[in-house]
Amino acid sequence: MNKIFKIWIMCLLFLSIFSSFAEARLNMFTQPRYVPNLSFYGDSGKAYKLRDFGDDLLVAVVWSRRCGPCLSDLKPLNEFAKAVVNDGIRVILISPEGEWRSVEEKRMFLKRFGAPNLVSFLDRKSSFMSGMGIMSTPTALLINKDGLEVGQITGAIKWDSPKVIKYMVNLRNKLH
Repeated sequence: MNKIFKIWIMCLLFLSIFSSFAEARLNMFTQPRYVPNLSFYGDSGKAYKLRDFGDDLLVAVVWSRRCGPCLSDLKPLNEFAKAVVNDGIRVILISPEGEWRSVEEKRMFLKRFGAPNLVSFLDRKSSFMSGMGIMSTPTALLINKDGLEVGQITGAIKWDSPKVIKYMVNLRNKLH
């Protein structure tokens, strides 16, 4: 009985630590940060920068097809993007170019994981990721209408939850 009690206490301790990490995933900056002039590339090979997305709040998710949390994020992120499209929030994906043999392979992969509506870009030689100081995926960069970074979300979250959708819409309204 004593052993079961100790295991139960250890489980509770683990869950409390885990929930603390879950709450720490959102990092909003007190002042917007300058974003380096780094490029990522569309399917046609055209170069883009984070500031190229106009008046929308840009949620740029850096991800990898070899990352379990990234894959579990795809379908909820697709649903989130559909839910906020008319609220001035735009979602894009940025993945390492070396993971894909073709644009068609990337599109089929996104469709297979429930994200056919997400626009995806490529990071050549991982220069975008390293230039932004991103060490793990998924990492979502929150970019305001002026092309400045206002926050980051690291790790997988429930993008399609009403709470997240409401928070992001309120954030967009606050920033504009």
